Amino acid sequence: MKLVFVNIMHDLYKLDSTATISQPPVPLAVLNGVTPKAIETALVDEQTDQVRFDGDVFAFTVATQFAGKVYRHADDLRAAGKKVILGGIHVTVCPEEATRHADAIVTGEAETLWPTVCEDLLAGKLKERYTGSPTPSSRMAPIDYRFFGDRPYQTPAALFATRGCNHGCSFCVSSRYMGPFRTKPLDVLEQEIDQLQGLYPKAILLFTDDNLLGDRSHSAELLALLRRKKRRFVTMVTLEQLCDDALMEEMACSGCLGVAVGVESVDDDNCVSVGKRQNVGRCFSDAVRQVNEKGIQVGPLLMVGLPHDSPERLVRTQRYLKEVPCCLYDLRILRIYPGSPLYGRMLSQGEVADTWWLGNEPVATNHFLPGHLRVHLKHSHFSPMQLQHATLTLTRELNRMDRKATARILRVGGRGGALKFAAAVLTARRRTMKQAEMLLGRVERAMAASNGACF
Repeated sequence: MKLVFVNIMHDLYKLDSTATISQPPVPLAVLNGVTPKAIETALVDEQTDQVRFDGDVFAFTVATQFAGKVYRHADDLRAAGKKVILGGIHVTVCPEEATRHADAIVTGEAETLWPTVCEDLLAGKLKERYTGSPTPSSRMAPIDYRFFGDRPYQTPAALFATRGCNHGCSFCVSSRYMGPFRTKPLDVLEQEIDQLQGLYPKAILLFTDDNLLGDRSHSAELLALLRRKKRRFVTMVTLEQLCDDALMEEMACSGCLGVAVGVESVDDDNCVSVGKRQNVGRCFSDAVRQVNEKGIQVGPLLMVGLPHDSPERLVRTQRYLKEVPCCLYDLRILRIYPGSPLYGRMLSQGEVADTWWLGNEPVATNHFLPGHLRVHLKHSHFSPMQLQHATLTLTRELNRMDRKATARILRVGGRGGALKFAAAVLTARRRTMKQAEMLLGRVERAMAASNGACF
């Protein structure tokens, strides 16, 4: 029996700014590691592979924005007599929907349950639904990265040191459905880091954790491990952590080259409206300058379309952020995920399209824009096309390439002894700006053709 793990994404996702940092689907390697040896396994990853379905059973991980495409593949495979198993965050929050497209679904974390699923599969007694539970730290095993072969990921050394998140932002699903915050044992992490060193000796480690530094005791031990291993890395941090000068100094001394920061909005009332109270009252600009002095690049993650956004506010946001020395600005239109408190509230008020992920696209521009720019909500100050236009304008203007920005990014890279990383950041910034400029032209033409109509 041949079991194929499948990672599917929408074609337009390849236009997304984060497509410049393609990375292996590590959770699928976790499941591969606990699959019985009696089952032959393989991987299809649409980031790098041409999708061909050669096998007997297909296990898809399902993200909400790609659910419709996964369901179409699943329906075709089942019609051809193949078995389909669906899991992942979207299946966990929409199990009844997923059941219609699968022979079996797995909700929650599947790691400890997966051997049972495989045993039932071999015995021909696959159940319709399996309910996983959070994997305790004591049962987390090292990932075997050889599962990914020689696929040309741009950031192949991706790993996670924690699971879950100890914040409760109202737009987020994972902290509510994927278990409590947990840490991976240091000896397990050391084995993974050693293996990644052997496989990708020149690669920078990419920690994909939602909140890598969420447990200060564990993070102190992790940073000590990275210092001992002399490994450079990038990760995400909270704005609260970015403002902690002692913590950022420790990060710099441990080999951190860059951080992505969940800023979401520079306006406190917007942060409060989506439960991001930990950002309120933080001086982002001062923190960025201090962290840059330590040789760490800073890339803010920002949302457009938050409740208090308006054209005037976004003009002020652009003016403010132009003076903040960030290396790359990642802007996305607020996406309302099923299972999040924000989705429930907006759905009850008629402010979000129900089951938008199944391909019902009432906004004409959604058909040619990448996922992070698609609009599925109603906003009191913007039509959908106006929201897209504003997001693309901010992306273009904040990521403009000029001598001052280039010199600053190279200067930070020099302080951190990472000029190659700085050059890669400049390439990503240039690509992001050019993509935004190209898409902005298309949106403007669509707005002109619709005479200012919303759809």
